[in-house]
Amino acid sequence: MSNFKFVLQVFLIWRLLLFTPLLFQQIPLNQFLIFPWTNFDGSHFISIAFNGYTFDGRFFPLYPILIKLGSLPFNFYEAYNFIDAYIYVGLFISNLFFLLSLMLLYKMVKNNYSEQIARLSVVSLLIFPTSFFFGGIYSESLFLFLSLLTFYFSQKKQWGMASITALLLSVTRFVGIFILLPLIYEFIVKEKANRLKSISLFFIPSGLIAFSIFCYYKWGDALYFIKAQGQLGNSRSVDSIITPLQTVYRYLRILASLPYKQYDFWIALLELSVFLFVSILIYIGWKKKLNRSFFIFALISFLIPVSSGTFTGLPRYVITIFPLFITLALINNRIFKFAYAIISTALLFVLLMLFSRGYFVA
Repeated sequence: MSNFKFVLQVFLIWRLLLFTPLLFQQIPLNQFLIFPWTNFDGSHFISIAFNGYTFDGRFFPLYPILIKLGSLPFNFYEAYNFIDAYIYVGLFISNLFFLLSLMLLYKMVKNNYSEQIARLSVVSLLIFPTSFFFGGIYSESLFLFLSLLTFYFSQKKQWGMASITALLLSVTRFVGIFILLPLIYEFIVKEKANRLKSISLFFIPSGLIAFSIFCYYKWGDALYFIKAQGQLGNSRSVDSIITPLQTVYRYLRILASLPYKQYDFWIALLELSVFLFVSILIYIGWKKKLNRSFFIFALISFLIPVSSGTFTGLPRYVITIFPLFITLALINNRIFKFAYAIISTALLFVLLMLFSRGYFVA
């Protein structure tokens, strides 16, 4: 219990500190708990939960379904503001799953490494510059929890449970289906003498297949959830693979052409910096001999978004790649750890202030 007490304490500190930047914003008191956490994608998740799918096919269904189910009791109160109810339920779900994720991360890392590495992994994740998305109406908390739970079950050789959580992961975000690859690796390593247990793994794609069938009947295109990403106008390619080096070159040209006083310059710099930082972490993870199934998951989860021709959203996408934060904890250089703590915490507050005021940050 003392181990989980540490996780609960740092989570509560993180949660309270996230309100600090909001004190500098001119946000009405009655909107203090709602408005900053429903910006951008948050409004789409609430819309899907409340109205069902209209045009938001790029958002996967599990998270809004949970919001819908959690909001059902409020339907009996006619005087209650249903939208507020959906928002509060969404916030509760996100924060609950994030807390559970931290506890699971701590337990898994401690089992594989040590208590000190487990604590550092949790703190490294909490202070990452875009960790505040875990506390908003976003599916990141649910995705992180399900990915951790899948690996937890696989390490215990509970392949049936791992397959169920992986299936759920595949209907949380598109990249979730690719957890099948590290699972297969984990299975081959641990079940050399009993390949019949692999049958449950074949059911994992059924979640994504079901959503594809829905997309076909709703929009006439089974792959609409992919093509809808190309409708955002952010140069994301949905029909071809763009090498990350091409995208780096494009970003360097953007930075060279934009004045540094322009907001877009700093967002482009942030996105490029996150790409370079995570690339280095993945290399370090390989050199540190990070758990190979973790490493495969990290590599795939990173390569998919960075091969789309843009790094837009990357500072948010990487927060669910939990092996990155284990790698951060494994780095022994004290100067690096101190610099990471200071810079990340400062950026966390700055980016949250911008996000709460309606600026796109990731």
